[in-house]
Amino acid sequence: MADHDLKEGDEVQHKTGKIMMIYIGESQFGEALCEWTDPSGKPQRDTFAYSALKRYTSPTGSISLSRG
Repeated sequence: MADHDLKEGDEVQHKTGKIMMIYIGESQFGEALCEWTDPSGKPQRDTFAYSALKRYTSPTGSISLSRG
């Protein structure tokens, strides 16, 4: 068993990237299996070393919506 605390459905991101991915489980080789949608809307899936991932944090800044 891998040394991680991820559960299926957790939001993660690569430590060097900004795209939010969904952790969907462990690959047959013991790596993290993740899915995401690329900027063109195409679904993607790949494996990553657990050490290369972190929990997803949304970009800083807030959006204020108001009805007028």
